[in-house]
Amino acid sequence: MATDTFKFTGACSANYDNFLGPFLFEPYGKEMASRIPKTTIHSVLEMACGTGRVTRHLREQLPPSVKLTASDLSPDMMEVAKTKVKGDVEFLVADMQNLPFKDNGFDVVVCQFGIMFPPDKQKIFDQAYRVLKPGGTFLFSTWEKTDRVEIFKLIYNEHILPFFKGEETSRFLIPFSLHDTHQLQLLLNNSHFNNAKIERVVLKGISQSAADIVKGHFTTHAIGLEIAERNRQVFESMAQQMEKTIIDRFSNNPVVCELAAYYGSGTKPMS
Repeated sequence: MATDTFKFTGACSANYDNFLGPFLFEPYGKEMASRIPKTTIHSVLEMACGTGRVTRHLREQLPPSVKLTASDLSPDMMEVAKTKVKGDVEFLVADMQNLPFKDNGFDVVVCQFGIMFPPDKQKIFDQAYRVLKPGGTFLFSTWEKTDRVEIFKLIYNEHILPFFKGEETSRFLIPFSLHDTHQLQLLLNNSHFNNAKIERVVLKGISQSAADIVKGHFTTHAIGLEIAERNRQVFESMAQQMEKTIIDRFSNNPVVCELAAYYGSGTKPMS
């Protein structure tokens, strides 16, 4: 099912954090936390907090007096986050498209790599705008298109997508589906944010090994498991070839490569 391809539950949540977390989400989590406004703030909401990579950096960076609320649609993902985040954080299961918070309640709303998944993108921006206080800031990030990032191109375009030739493959590219800067700008503008800004940010991803990258993106991922159900031999061969190609093109122990994403921001008018 398309909706299940990037749904992480149970052990998949821990695998997601162990294998993808350090490589993909840690560098951008630090970057996101560094972008929190330096003005005095009292409350921050994180949407789609996942396994808490951004949450941890936010809590460490923000003064203890700042109330931090972390929300996600997946209770299993948040259970992983609770084991990794120290300090006072309110965790809450919530849908970004229908936030259970009052109007004008937060100084900052943050969302790292989450807005690509729900069907109604504009509603996410509208909800962020609604719960922000006047003058508040919305910060978000989305991934670059796979064929513009070498490691993503290698994994998806060269290995995974050819297996599904002749089928609808857009469901495998949902995390990389919001790379049009004009579309992102329009989403901000339509929700009436001021000072709308979109910026492409390149950071280094570091993984302990090529094997960990393959585990995170393929062998413990729903995509790989779907291939394994159809053809176990192809699944095993693809995993081996993917790991070899990563080592040949990049390195191993660790793997170091460039990643690319878009950061967006906007402010709610004072009146």
